[in-house]
Amino acid sequence: MLKALQNSYPNAKSIYIESKAIMYPRIVIKADLSLYVRVPKAFSQKQILDFIHTHQSWIHTTLAKLQTQKQDSHNFLQSHTGEILVFGEWLEYEKILTESTTESTPNSPQPHRLKAILRTLLLDHITQQCAFYASNMGLVYKDIKITNALSRFGSCTFDNRLRFSFMLIFADKKLIDYVIIHELSHIVHKNHSQSFWNLVERFCPNAKAHRKALRKQARFYPALLQRLSI
Repeated sequence: MLKALQNSYPNAKSIYIESKAIMYPRIVIKADLSLYVRVPKAFSQKQILDFIHTHQSWIHTTLAKLQTQKQDSHNFLQSHTGEILVFGEWLEYEKILTESTTESTPNSPQPHRLKAILRTLLLDHITQQCAFYASNMGLVYKDIKITNALSRFGSCTFDNRLRFSFMLIFADKKLIDYVIIHELSHIVHKNHSQSFWNLVERFCPNAKAHRKALRKQARFYPALLQRLSI
């Protein structure tokens, strides 16, 4: 069955059929073009194939879109060899390394050391901005951490601990401010109600535009993370 599916969807990097304790089947296509078909354990092979066939148009469209994005990311990065995006600005690896440490820097980039430097830069910036906006908004949070989250840029726990994705190091500072205000607003509203959005827009009037810009930029972030060997 898998071989037949691979022939039907040649753009898919790989195809996985997963039987799970779920009520309804679903199809997930990841950024690397891996296709996951998750079905209830009771599903027969015919039911699986029928379900996939029902969604074949969406699968082809999504795979083609992701393939185009992947190529765009490749072309985008090819024009910036030896550089990494830091707060929306392209900087050379060596410039970051030499200005951030007194140690000798070899000719080739050092991804792990570079990542550590960038992580510190991001944490310092976010810590400063969180303190600024929390003061303006009259809010108090417990702590801040930088995570390796890939599916979200930030989160606020039930006890008001703020978490921000390392991917934000690539974003313009005004977009990072939007994410910070977004998460701080969750201290007051643990949801995405209209009251929540009203609070966000009170302190970030261009929230909608920033959210859209961040989503647009984010399509290149996985490739940038890969460049850092993350």
